[in-house]
Amino acid sequence: MTHPPPDQTLRLETADGVSLEAAQVHPAEACGTLVACHPHPLMGGTMDSKVIHTLYLAFRDQGFRALRFNFRGAGGSGGCHDGGDAERLDVEAAWEYINDDTSEDRLRVLGGYSFGSFVGLGFAANQPGCSHRIGIAPPLSFDYDYSFLLDAEDRRPLYLVLGDEDPYCPQDLLEDLVTQLRARSVPVDATLIPGANHMFDRKGVVLRQELSRIAATISGRPWGPPRYPTRHL
Repeated sequence: MTHPPPDQTLRLETADGVSLEAAQVHPAEACGTLVACHPHPLMGGTMDSKVIHTLYLAFRDQGFRALRFNFRGAGGSGGCHDGGDAERLDVEAAWEYINDDTSEDRLRVLGGYSFGSFVGLGFAANQPGCSHRIGIAPPLSFDYDYSFLLDAEDRRPLYLVLGDEDPYCPQDLLEDLVTQLRARSVPVDATLIPGANHMFDRKGVVLRQELSRIAATISGRPWGPPRYPTRHL
């Protein structure tokens, strides 16, 4: 059995001089890259969030070089929380570090969970080098403006994953967003995990299944029938 490559710890520096704590896994022949953005630091979110770690491992196991990091003010990172504004510089530092080559056909994925989906997908909206986007449990009921997703000129695939018992992302708001995206011909794959709340408590194996499916789809690898049922909008 082939063992996965080990985690490597590292430090990143942002354009405004903040030092960030990070970890990456780097297969010898990676098929692409993933940057994973964690949930709200003021609510205990770090790069060790079980959801972000699941995303990281799912892409690692599909042959991606993956990187997760702590936003400013979280874990071992310097700086202070800035409500999602200066955090775009944190994503930029992670993005530029892991995407350190100029290969145009490289798969480059940006994934974020909860608050991390708002910051990460907002960064990706202005990063043409990003080929695929993933939003896990986007808190659509919060005061976050996700209108940047509704650019009819942006045809990069967008994957959304959430639980059908998530109070911060009610199904009616999700369905409305998906309807608007499809009306603009934005390719969106939206998955509801039955019985899952915002934290995906007791639904980790189903989340891992769906994130692995997404990683395999992006990489072009075969993916068999699901073991656990989900609902696709």
